[in-house]
Amino acid sequence: MAIAPRSAEELLKDVTVIKNLPATDLKALADAAEIRKANRGAPLFSEGQTAEGLWVVRTGEVKLTKSGKDGREQILYLARPGRSIVEGLRFDGSGYPASAIAMRAASAVLFSNEFLSRLGERRPNIMRMLVDLRARRSDRTLALVSDLSLRTVPARLASFLCALVAMREANGQDSRNLVRDLTTETVAGRLGTVREEISRGLAYLERQGALSVSPDLIEVVDLKRLEQIAYGPKKSRSRNS
Repeated sequence: MAIAPRSAEELLKDVTVIKNLPATDLKALADAAEIRKANRGAPLFSEGQTAEGLWVVRTGEVKLTKSGKDGREQILYLARPGRSIVEGLRFDGSGYPASAIAMRAASAVLFSNEFLSRLGERRPNIMRMLVDLRARRSDRTLALVSDLSLRTVPARLASFLCALVAMREANGQDSRNLVRDLTTETVAGRLGTVREEISRGLAYLERQGALSVSPDLIEVVDLKRLEQIAYGPKKSRSRNS
C-alpha cells in the first residue's frame, strides 16, 4: 500500500530553519502552501522566469542547475524531500537565477513571495527565517565556487564520495560499497566538470588504492586515503585513531 505524501504542515516540521518557527507560524505557512508537480526531466521552474517564492520538495528529487552557452551543466545542489529551494525567494520582481529540474517524478510546495512579504510584515519570525535560509544558501554557494576554482577534479570527487560515505553511515547503510545510482554525467554536473574527467578521477583514486571501481559499484577500499586526497593530510579524519 502506497504511503500518502505528508501534508504541508507535517513537511515543514522537518525542514531546516523553518522547523524552528512557532506552531502558529508553521500553520500560517502551511495554510498558504500551493502544491506543484513535475514529471521526470520537467522543470518546476526555469532560469529567467519571474521568481515565484520559496519551495520545499515534498516527493521525488530535484536538481538546481545552471547551463552554459556551450551546453555544459553545473548542478548547484540536489533537493530531496524536506529540503528548501530558495532561489525564487526575492521581493524585487526579478527572475530565477537557476533552473529546478525533476530528476524523477517530484512534487513541491510553494509559498509565494507576495504571501511571504505580507506575512513577514506582521510576523518578524517569518522574515528572520527567510533571511537565514538565503544566508545558508549563499554560504554553500560560496563554498561551491571555492571548491570549483581551487581544487582538482580528483580532490572534489574524493570529497563527494567521503560525503556520500558519511551520509550512508548516518542512515545505517553500507557505507563502503556505493551502488552507482547517480550517473557519471550527474556527478560531473555536481562537480563542475565533464564525464570524461569523472572517469579519469575514478581511475586515479583506484590507482591510489582508495577505491575499487566496477560498472555498478564503487568499493571504498581505504577511507583514510580517500580523505587525505579530499581534504589533505592535515584535515583527513582518521577513522582508526
